[in-house]
Amino acid sequence: MIWNPNSKFRAGMSPVVSHITAEIADVCGDGESMDPSNVEELAKAVESFLEHEQDGVAADSRYIVMLASKALTSIGEGTAGRRLLVFGTGLVKPSEWEVTGDDEVWVLDLKEMVLNENSPLELIFFGSLSMVIESIAEIWDKGRGRGVIGLKNVFSTAVALLGSNCDVRNATVLVDEIRLVCEKKLEQLREERHWESVPRVMNLDI
Repeated sequence: MIWNPNSKFRAGMSPVVSHITAEIADVCGDGESMDPSNVEELAKAVESFLEHEQDGVAADSRYIVMLASKALTSIGEGTAGRRLLVFGTGLVKPSEWEVTGDDEVWVLDLKEMVLNENSPLELIFFGSLSMVIESIAEIWDKGRGRGVIGLKNVFSTAVALLGSNCDVRNATVLVDEIRLVCEKKLEQLREERHWESVPRVMNLDI
């Protein structure tokens, strides 16, 4: 998808700078821990980089967000950078499922976390999975831990991690391990954040 320069436009800013500052405000809070002028300067730096690298070619919205996330991390705003990466790229999205009742559901699309075959996939994947869950933990603070995290494309992700020659049994074992890692991380967060409940983990492939 190519980013729509007319979306989230703010007067007095270029379309790219407007888009980046709006995304950061959406996922991190308007000026919650960062000076708005610093955010704008960061956005301008990303825009300058794009102008030189893309040479006038339209940039993908996801790529713009990833650059902004990396830029935030480079100036010591690691938490904001991770939140922007997770929410701004669509890795995690809110959803509705009748079977969860009144519990809010956030869907984590695991296929977006699979890297190329030349990487130590499982090690990187589980480290990233833990980071993603920690980055979104505050969405369950209001409900004191009540809610649901839905895992999307779990089986296909397990197959990608194990390689195309894996059998169904091994993939199923890895699916269970992925779910268990999520549950353990959420239990850890319950203790750290003093939740009364632990968000349920739901396999959306079933």
